[in-house]
Amino acid sequence: MDVMTAIFERRAIRAFTADPVTRSRIESLIEASVQAPSARDLEPWAFVVFEGRDRLKRMAEEVREFLLASPAAQASPELRARFSDPGFDVFYGAPVLVVICATSGESQAAEDCCLAAQNFMLAARAAGLGTCPIGLARPWLSQPSTKEKLGIPAGQVPVFPLVLGRPDEQPGRRPRRPAAIVWR
Repeated sequence: MDVMTAIFERRAIRAFTADPVTRSRIESLIEASVQAPSARDLEPWAFVVFEGRDRLKRMAEEVREFLLASPAAQASPELRARFSDPGFDVFYGAPVLVVICATSGESQAAEDCCLAAQNFMLAARAAGLGTCPIGLARPWLSQPSTKEKLGIPAGQVPVFPLVLGRPDEQPGRRPRRPAAIVWR
C-alpha cells in the first residue's frame, strides 16, 4: 500500500478481533515510528507496550473508574452515564496498547511524539492492522501511582496512547471539511 492510500484509508478502529499481533510486527511499526522528524534531532520518544486483551480489559476498568471520579464526569451527566456503564472499554477490546512517551522536557517533545504516532498509525494501516488514539487514558497513565504500577519510567511523560490490533471493522472514508488555506 502506498503512503497516500494509507493516509486516505486510515481510520480509528474501535472493534478488534481476538487475534494477537506479534512482537516482531510491533517492533517494525515502532521502527517506522522513529523515522519521524524531531526538533533538533532529539528523538524524544520511548514506547511502552502492553499486550493481552485480558490485561487491557483490567486496565480499562481502572481507567473507567478514574474517569468516573474526574471533575469532568462530575460536571457532565452525559460523561457520568458513559463512564458508569460497566461495558465501557476505553481500549475497545484491542490486544495491544502502545503508549508513546516523551523522554525530554524540551518544548517540541510532545509534538515529536505525535509525529511518531502518525507514522505508527499509517504503517499499521499499510500492514492491514488497525489503531485508535486513546486520549481518555492519558490522564490516568500520567498519574505517578499508575506509572509506577505499570512500569512507565518516572521521567517519561505519556503523550500518545493508542491501541493496535486486527480490525473487526473497516469504517469507510468520511468526508472532511475543506482545509482553511490562506494564500499570501
